[in-house]
Amino acid sequence: MRVYYIFLIKKEMFNFTKNNPETLYKLFESIYYLKNPKLAFSVFDKVARPFHKKNINKLIRDASSDNLSYSMFGYTHSINDYLNNETTKLEVKTSHLLLKSNVMYPEFFKTLSSIPYLFVCDFSSLDYFYLKDVTLKELTR
Repeated sequence: MRVYYIFLIKKEMFNFTKNNPETLYKLFESIYYLKNPKLAFSVFDKVARPFHKKNINKLIRDASSDNLSYSMFGYTHSINDYLNNETTKLEVKTSHLLLKSNVMYPEFFKTLSSIPYLFVCDFSSLDYFYLKDVTLKELTR
């Protein structure tokens, strides 16, 4: 099971890290493991922007509404596609999107790829990437 944390990066930080995303990953990793919540928020606030939960919720709902394997409850979106063997749950939070999936490139990535400056981290797999760098070919597998 993959657990992706998706962050909306500030444009200045994107420009600084677009050629070296490992730097940004290391920063988020240090925030993830930080014990001091005040300090963690302070550092996070310099790097990322909050999500507008209602707008993101509407974007995902509208893009997925014709998908029979899609369901939504509040700010939680799910895909249970037994034909393509995908089980994915996406929670919309103000600070990040939390996506849990049994596939490498979940269906929700296609919808989210229209949003610039999204940075994806999987801390348990030590994986990270800018969503814009994932090719259309990988998203349509």
